[in-house]
Amino acid sequence: EGVFYKFVILHAENDVDEAIRIQNLLQNKFCIKPGIIFAEMPCGKHILENLSDAVNDSAWTIILLTENFLNGPWCEFQSYTCLVNALNKQHKYNSVIPVRPVNNPLPREKIPFALQAINALEEDSPGFAKQVERIFQESTYRQQREIWRRERMKEKLEQL
Repeated sequence: EGVFYKFVILHAENDVDEAIRIQNLLQNKFCIKPGIIFAEMPCGKHILENLSDAVNDSAWTIILLTENFLNGPWCEFQSYTCLVNALNKQHKYNSVIPVRPVNNPLPREKIPFALQAINALEEDSPGFAKQVERIFQESTYRQQREIWRRERMKEKLEQL
């Protein structure tokens, strides 16, 4: 049937361990579950299909901004895809969350222009916990999950 995640973490190929650490932080310290990292997406699908599923099957898309983020065009492509999706779907407004982790953060001056418009969550900020609680609202998750459920039902009916 599928799972609607609270969040997905998009990350550079070399940042799997850091993505898992952030995933565990959000799930264990802040009880924001379930979450998934991009590297855990099911095998057997085209990578662009996995990206689409990751973004559409979660309430929030976290973009992990580390030094590795700019090592290739894939991460920037992921971030632009998420931003366009958030612009095209009203219920996805404010669903893209750049995160600068304490380990190997991307310097602010290197953050791509399109992502600079969004205030990044700074893990080393004293206000990090408050920001996390303010952003990841259960009511927003329930609303997005209901929209996702209706879209899935509509797709199934169209296939009949």
